[in-house]
Amino acid sequence: MNGKPWTSAEIELLKRLYPQRTTKDVAKACGHPLASVYHMATALGLKKSAAFHADAKKSGRFNKLTTSGVPFRFPKGHAPANKGLRRPGYAPGRMAETQFKTGRFPVNRDPDFYVIGALRINSDGYLDMRISFDKGALGWRMLHLVLWEDAHGRIPKGHCLRFKDSDRLNVELDNLVLISRADNMRRNTIHNLPAPLRDTIQLLGQLKRRINEQQDRGSARSPVRDA
Repeated sequence: MNGKPWTSAEIELLKRLYPQRTTKDVAKACGHPLASVYHMATALGLKKSAAFHADAKKSGRFNKLTTSGVPFRFPKGHAPANKGLRRPGYAPGRMAETQFKTGRFPVNRDPDFYVIGALRINSDGYLDMRISFDKGALGWRMLHLVLWEDAHGRIPKGHCLRFKDSDRLNVELDNLVLISRADNMRRNTIHNLPAPLRDTIQLLGQLKRRINEQQDRGSARSPVRDA
């Protein structure tokens, strides 16, 4: 603790006075700064007594809700000063003409992005097209779905679209093919790959598992060193 050290007599005086007196008075009686008194009281686990807290004059506390705040409350049934003045569309001065209108975007935004038909690339690498101004992803739809459904109608249940050349950004009707999800799953299976490529993928998987196992064993054997 910084500052003047506490003597045993001062500590006994602190224990006797702190629960019943204001900390400011205790600091004066003990001859220590206020911060030092708080620090020592915390270290000793001293707290103010219930009687001290109950005495508003002694503790300096007051109940704002039941005593001090009463003169400043609105009485029950009080009518606000602006009651009846607010009306739908009410806007004093130039407020109405300077407010943002529905569908309007800030001037520092790209205007080409905030129009129906705007395009973006989503996190999965597909092209999205804005179809509405609904919040979130609801305002966007993948472009290849929009083009296909405009030409052929809604995609049947249990079916999906594939890109013939596997290029998700090549969104042309001639590059799209409608297949069942079962066929799509069979196309994605590793067993349909050429034998050399399939064997290489399997070997890489085995090698990765072996490396992970060796790393786990090494971590288990390594002793924990103290810093």
